[in-house]
Amino acid sequence: MALILSGKKIASEIKGEVKARIEETAAKPTLAAVIFGDDEGSLIYARSKARAADKIGINVEILQFSADIRTEEAVSIMTGISGNKAYHGIILEEPLPENIDPFPVREAINPAKDVDCTTAGNIGRIISGEPVFLPATPLAILEILKKYRIDTNGKRAVIVGRSRTVGLPLANMLLRKSPEGNATVTVCHSRTRDLSKITKSAEILIVAIGKPGFVNRDHVSKDAVVIDVGTNYIDGKLIGDVDHDSVEPVAGSLTPVPGGVGPVTVSCLLRNAYKAYRLSREM
Repeated sequence: MALILSGKKIASEIKGEVKARIEETAAKPTLAAVIFGDDEGSLIYARSKARAADKIGINVEILQFSADIRTEEAVSIMTGISGNKAYHGIILEEPLPENIDPFPVREAINPAKDVDCTTAGNIGRIISGEPVFLPATPLAILEILKKYRIDTNGKRAVIVGRSRTVGLPLANMLLRKSPEGNATVTVCHSRTRDLSKITKSAEILIVAIGKPGFVNRDHVSKDAVVIDVGTNYIDGKLIGDVDHDSVEPVAGSLTPVPGGVGPVTVSCLLRNAYKAYRLSREM
């Protein structure tokens, strides 16, 4: 049976470290969580982040706007929020309504406040090896690997999913010359042929495709490390992208859903928020 790679203790440790820094420096970081529309998932996620932030001394203001506005109006709103010195970090909750083009809205965020690492400039800095922030979910995955002493050096890592928030930045982070990098990385997606043949070659398999139970035992080699990034709500229950019942007997280790990558992601985001506050003090 697979070793379960719980993220709860890791998340608690990271939040404890951030809380200690905030108390030591008397910092008062404030985040703006921006929502366009009334997507229930976005609101639930924003509120959960606000509760976690409050416990360690970070204030989160949830700013919700109508779904009916045009892209130009959304950009104007984001520009105003970005220029407001009261906010040290900004989180843009996605998905945005179909009538709003997300790219210019993201680009209206000041890169120094982009704690979710969503702007093109900050993503580009990951590729160049000079990041300001690292995106929270990929960073959470690396934190889990590090805490459980799972070596990535020279390992065959396969990522299922090429999203700009997880798959693409994570691939570049795993490729870096660093203790949490130096992996040989393959990125798979919806057009990949013979997917199971590729995933079974993985020593480290990371699944972030957004399809509940998509990866099963036929995709996993014996003793592989399997990281499940999926967050799918089915009948009110949170389900990952991995069919845990079939994969657990095969894998060497496996993150649970819930309680795996999710809580570490939130703690990494809060650590980025404190970093954004610190950067604002240096300007």
